[in-house]
This record gives sequence, C-alpha cells and structure tokens, in this order.
Amino acid sequence: MAKNSRIEIHPSIKSALGYDIADSDENVLLDWKDRTSRVCKPCWELKYCPYGPLVEDSPIIPPLREGMIEHIEYFQECLKSGLVGTVDELTQETRDQLRRWVSDDQILLHQARNTLIQRATLEAASEASSDDEKIEKWLGGRLPPIHIYRTAYEIDDRDIKESDYPSDVWSELRAEAAAIKVKHLEALKSGKSDNRSPLEPARRAWFEDRVRNFDPADYPDAVPETFSNGECNVFGHICPVFFAAEALTETSTERRRGRYIPFKVKIRVVRRDNYTCQHCSTHLKDDEVEFDHIIPISRGGSSEEQNIRLTCFDCNRDKSDDYVP
Repeated sequence: MAKNSRIEIHPSIKSALGYDIADSDENVLLDWKDRTSRVCKPCWELKYCPYGPLVEDSPIIPPLREGMIEHIEYFQECLKSGLVGTVDELTQETRDQLRRWVSDDQILLHQARNTLIQRATLEAASEASSDDEKIEKWLGGRLPPIHIYRTAYEIDDRDIKESDYPSDVWSELRAEAAAIKVKHLEALKSGKSDNRSPLEPARRAWFEDRVRNFDPADYPDAVPETFSNGECNVFGHICPVFFAAEALTETSTERRRGRYIPFKVKIRVVRRDNYTCQHCSTHLKDDEVEFDHIIPISRGGSSEEQNIRLTCFDCNRDKSDDYVP
C-alpha cells in the first residue's frame, strides 16, 4: 500500500469513510489519525469481534482501479461465453485437498447442500420480472434494524443424516454429492479444476449492470496506508470501533496509553519471556533486552503487561510501528 504523503486521497475513499469529498486531504488525515490512535481494536485484546452485524455495515475501502478493470473484463468474458467461473491448474495443495474431499462422504454432502441452496436462490431470483428485482433478490438488501436482526449463532457443521431429510431431498443430496465427487476425480486426473457453470439470468443482470455503469475514474490508483491499517484482517471492513467507540464505553478502566513502561512490568515481562526474543528466539543478556508494544502506541496499544513482549534490538527495529501478532 502507498504511504500517506505520496498520493492524494481519492474521493471514493473520503466518501466511503464518511468525509465530504471537498474536505482537504490534510484535514481528513488529521481526523483519521485522531480516530485510530485513541482507541484499541477490541479484536486484538478480546480475541473476537464484539460488533456483530455492525461489521457488515461498516465501510469497505474502495478497490484499486487496476483490480476493478480486471474484474470488469472478467464480467465481460462471462457475458460473452455464457459461463461464470474459471478453469484452474491444480497445485499440490489443491490436489491434497481434493483427495481429502473425495474420501469423505460428509464433506461431499455439505458441498452438495451448499450447491443446492445457491442454485435454488439463483433460480428464485431469476424468476423476477425485472433486472433490478433479479439483482435485489439475489444480493439481498441492507441488514434489518439491529434490534430485530437475527442470525444463526452456531455454525451448523453437524453430520448430514438421511433421517433429517424427506426422501426426495435426500435423493437429490446424494445425487449432487455423487456428481461433485466425479467432478473432483476428473480434476485430479486432468490436473485442472473446472469451476465453470452456466450464467443464470440473475447474475447476468448484475454483470451487465456493473459493466454498463463502470467508470475507472471512480476508483483509486492507490490507498494511503493509514486507511488500509484500519481494515479488519478477517472481514475486510474498516473496524467499527473507529466510528463507534467513546471514552465512557471503551473500557471499564482507563488504559495506560503512554510509552512509559513501569519497572515492575519490565521485570515481570523479562521473567515471563525468559530473556528470550519473542521473534527470533535469541537468548538475551540484561543489557540486550528491548520491550516491544504488541499493539503499537500509535495504534491504541497500552503499556500494560499483556501488551508488552521481549525482543532483541534488530527485531524491535524491523517491526517499526506495524502490528505483528
């Protein structure tokens, strides 16, 4: 990603993050620095995201122009061929994965169920009368108000059993699983995985809409690093904490945000980490130890014991202010 001072902030980035496109780059960067330096990311400290559906409504940094041009070219090829998907050369990793799949009936049944669900969704969307309705039914609208939002909490990875389905549905599942197994075996034999399928009316309508309304100027050539640093490395959205956090609710006690590390904390960290660099495992002498903030101070990290680890001089300098778990 590009450094902050080297490029202008594209209007699409300002708009996505809630700024007026007429705001100066300087003011946007100052405000963004203020947002991202006074709070911590709860996922770093809590090890999970507490924001639920807010994550899905949180902004996404616009894709780069080069990538979007390539994406639109793919849509155009799909519209021309009437097929969606690609033919990919198998790597050793994908070969091992396919071998594992074809030997596990439960994996094949889960793949079959997902395929049938997607097929039914696309068929239902394709029956809509207008292209706009087709797209809406396939992609869905915005999330409902948060007080009535409901989604399955647990991931349903239970074994698929015949007793759980009517006989006709079970037969369809078994047939689809068998077809998928044949497809995987053919891929292992040919060395290529053919993931293409017919382009349904719903997806065709969406592809045509994207191609028709595409303007390369709507997308940035590069994104300043300060913005990409705010993205969740799991979901890709900008972390909601940068928009929703406030001092009263961020934490029950004030976190130590300064760079000063109390002597007692240093002693506990040295003993805990056994005089060993936590990056390269080098054993350190008393005059060689350095203390690294896991979540950098510049990105909301504290100087409390759980955010400090022992490093050597070289590893601490190489890390800079990046977040390296």
